[in-house]
Amino acid sequence: MDKTYYVTTPIYYVNDQPHIGTAYTTVVADALARYHRLKEEPVFFLTGTDEHGQHVARAAEKAGVSPQEWADRMVVHFTDVWKSLNISNDFFIRTTSPQHTEVAQKFIQTLYDNGDIYKDTYEGWYCVPDESFWLPSQLLDGKCPQCGREVEMLQEDNYFFRLSDYGERVLKHIEDNPHFVQPEIRRNEVTSFIKQGLTDQSISRKTLTWGIPLPFDDSQVMYVWFDALLNYISAIDYGIDDVRFRSIWPANCHLIGKEILRFHAIIWPAMLMAADLPLPYQVFAHGWLTVEGEKMSKSTGNVISPYELIDEYGVDAYRYYFLREFSFGYDGNFSRENMTGRYNAELANALGNLVSRVTAMVERYRGGTVPQPKEDTEPDILLKKSASAVFGE
Repeated sequence: MDKTYYVTTPIYYVNDQPHIGTAYTTVVADALARYHRLKEEPVFFLTGTDEHGQHVARAAEKAGVSPQEWADRMVVHFTDVWKSLNISNDFFIRTTSPQHTEVAQKFIQTLYDNGDIYKDTYEGWYCVPDESFWLPSQLLDGKCPQCGREVEMLQEDNYFFRLSDYGERVLKHIEDNPHFVQPEIRRNEVTSFIKQGLTDQSISRKTLTWGIPLPFDDSQVMYVWFDALLNYISAIDYGIDDVRFRSIWPANCHLIGKEILRFHAIIWPAMLMAADLPLPYQVFAHGWLTVEGEKMSKSTGNVISPYELIDEYGVDAYRYYFLREFSFGYDGNFSRENMTGRYNAELANALGNLVSRVTAMVERYRGGTVPQPKEDTEPDILLKKSASAVFGE
C-alpha cells in the first residue's frame, strides 16, 4: 500500500471565531493537499478544533452555557468558513469526540505504564489564554512572553511527563534532520531552547473538570495541550485500526503558527518517542500576519473575518492573494491596498488578459474548439527543458 501524503493544520481554539490568520494556515495546507492529489498520490488532509481547557470553560461560563454547548456553537463558525474557502480537508476532528477521548486515554496510559509519567506538586506561573506554564525567568515584565497578558500563580498536585529524559534524543533528531523544523530561523530557536535544558512538563489539571479524565486517576484531566497534540493520531485510528494508522502515519507536514512551535517541535516528538512511534517528517512554522502594519486584536478592532474579503474579492482571489503575497515561514502584513493591487495587476490584467487572448484566438482560428496537441517539435522540447531546469537554476 502506498504511503499517504498526510498534511495537518493546528486544531483551532473554540474560544473565538476564525480570522484571516487561522485561515492562512488552512489555505496553505489545502494548496499542499491539492498539489499532491494532482500528482495522483493518496492524500489525507486534517484540520479541526481544540475544545478543552480552561479558556473554553471560562468562555462558556461567561456566555452562561456548558462548555460542550459552547464548543458545539463555536465549531460551526470553523466548518462554515472552510466550506466558503473551498477547503478540501478529508476529515475535521473535534477533541470532544468519543474516538479522540479513547485514543488520548490509550496513549497516556501507555506512557504511564512505561514509567514516563509520575505525580508531583506543581507551582508556577500559568497563562490561561495560551494554556502555557512559564518559569519566572521567562516572563516579560511579569507577563506571558508569548501573548503579553497577565499570568496566574498555580499550585496543585499534577502528573508530569519526563520531558527532560528526551531532550538529547530530540536535539539529535533535529540536528541530524535539518528538514524536521522549518524555516531555519525556527529550527535555531528550538535547538537553542533545548540546549538550555528541558524540565519535566505538567500534563494534568486537578482544579479543572473540562477535559479528558486520566485513565489511571479520574480526579484529574489531561492538560489541554497534551490532549490537543494527540489529534494527529486519533484522527487516523491509532490504537484502533493499526493497518490504517500505519498507512498514513507519520505525518509529512504539520503546518503551524510559530507561537506553538515549542509544543510541536520539542514536546510532541518526545511524546512520540516515549510511545515508540515514528516522528513526523516536518514541522513548518509560519509567521504572524499583521493588518495594515498592526497586530490583530479585538481592542484595536482590526480583526478581519475571511467572509469580509470573500464578499469583496471572491474566494479564488482570496486564496491567490494569501498564497502569493507572503514568504511562507515569515511574518507578513495584510493590506487592502496590496490585495487590490494584486487583484488588478495579476489576476485581472495579466492572467485575465492571457485567458482573453487565448480564448479569442481559439474562437478565431480553431472554430472555438481547443485543438489536440501534436507531437513535440524542437521549440516545444527546448521550452520544456528550460522550464524543468529553471527551479534549480
